[in-house]
Amino acid sequence: MGPSRDESTSSPPSPSTSTSTLAVHTYDCLCSTHLLTTPYVLSDLQQRASPSLDHARILPFPSTSPAGDNDQEHQDREVVQDGQEQQQKPSRILPSLLSTNVKPVRKAIVVQREDGWEKRRVWRCGRCGVAVGYEILGDEEPAGDIAGGGKKGDLLGKVLFLLEGGLVETGKWAG
Repeated sequence: MGPSRDESTSSPPSPSTSTSTLAVHTYDCLCSTHLLTTPYVLSDLQQRASPSLDHARILPFPSTSPAGDNDQEHQDREVVQDGQEQQQKPSRILPSLLSTNVKPVRKAIVVQREDGWEKRRVWRCGRCGVAVGYEILGDEEPAGDIAGGGKKGDLLGKVLFLLEGGLVETGKWAG
């Protein structure tokens, strides 16, 4: 059975905003190493639904890089689908930045769940090794070693499931 997709990722979480400014939150590992910068408050993110036992928070990543050269062209072009033209809507998911201190484990693990099996790649703090989250791998992705130890771009268009207790909020800045 493929990876479980019981999560509700159809509507992205609301970033923390106050009037017209966007707040940016930073999160560190328990060892005080900076790991994540995001416009989202982690406690406001959706949690994995049952039968998930870890109640991980769902952090979405946009499907395109925010610094891409052709972002405006990509968002404004028309898409032809099934013979009909429609305006492509820009992604409402705001970018979050993972620090280079967050490292994916080279070998994926397979976890047995009540509703089947799930292939995961665990992401750890590069300094102390504590697991801070994981991504679910599809059937087409190898369960063995990943080439080059993984890259941050691997998460584009995916979600990272943040484990409870792995991150501590260290700051909030309003723009």
